[in-house]
Amino acid sequence: MHNIFTYGSLMFDRVWARVVRGHYTSLHATLHGYQRLAVRNEEYPVAIPANQHASINGVLYFGVSTADIARLDNFEGEYYLRLPTPVVTAEGHTRLAETYILKPSYRHIAEAFDWDVEHFRTTGIEHFIARYQGFH
Repeated sequence: MHNIFTYGSLMFDRVWARVVRGHYTSLHATLHGYQRLAVRNEEYPVAIPANQHASINGVLYFGVSTADIARLDNFEGEYYLRLPTPVVTAEGHTRLAETYILKPSYRHIAEAFDWDVEHFRTTGIEHFIARYQGFH
């Protein structure tokens, strides 16, 4: 069982439920020392290491099964490494989680600007789900 911190499409139930089979408790959390960037010609973001003042808000899922970790690894694909990272919950508790971080060799796919969460919530999610409909 693993705790998984999500900061992009997977922090939205409509996407998460298409990828995993289990039902998991979740909390809002923050990952410090990383930056969330848009990806060129895509609706989803990537996370890259940044300075100590940078942070990413997202969702922490608890106790994710090994089978669902395999599904998440497949969904995330070759661009990411699943790395152990401490995250801080909204209540101020630090929890160890695993986070999909962009591999340095793929840094060129990231834009130089932050990913727009509101755009994804209102418009981008529809395009994303249509494009990645194989994950039902």
